[in-house]
Amino acid sequence: MFAFLVMLGVGSLLVTSACQSQQAAAPTTAPAGAGAPEFMPTATIKELMQSVIDPSADVVWLSVTTVQSSKGTEEIAPKNDEEWKKVRHGAVALMEGANLLIVPGRHVAPPGEKSETPGVELEPVEMEALINKDIPAFRKRAKALHDAAYEVLKAIDAKDAPKVFELGEQIDTACENCHKQYWYPNEKIPPVPGETTETGAKGAPPKPAK
Repeated sequence: MFAFLVMLGVGSLLVTSACQSQQAAAPTTAPAGAGAPEFMPTATIKELMQSVIDPSADVVWLSVTTVQSSKGTEEIAPKNDEEWKKVRHGAVALMEGANLLIVPGRHVAPPGEKSETPGVELEPVEMEALINKDIPAFRKRAKALHDAAYEVLKAIDAKDAPKVFELGEQIDTACENCHKQYWYPNEKIPPVPGETTETGAKGAPPKPAK
């Protein structure tokens, strides 16, 4: 009888321990009734570009570069942990800034704001109309910026300066692809003299995609 009680007690302890382990391993879930978070997109896309995206991209781009001056050529790259940390801060801000761009309800610019270069870039209301016309495409372009910044972040963590320089081109491409679609889609860049285009003829514009 005593042995039975001992076994019963041990079994209870094992069951209790197992339950506690399952509870500890269970993923944390949102409280019942908690819906989607309420976003408050107070700043506009233009303000985010000026305050977060552009400054953060500059931190990354200028971290590894070549400077020409009267003193000669100087190769710039992070030299210590503190300098790498600064570049990392820029990459993180750029990466998460891309997420901020696609928060629902965010406007392109403050009400009534006009283009600073009319005829070259669209008016803010026109930009916003293009974005709202195809939200999935806008989000895809923002994700391209996020992913480019994430790749730079990995190169920063590896302290791979040449890779950071190389990936800076991906950030520039992601930015330009979005700008050409929503900011200055009507910009016409003349072909470089002697450059071979998609038609194979020098100086001829490429055929429009069907």
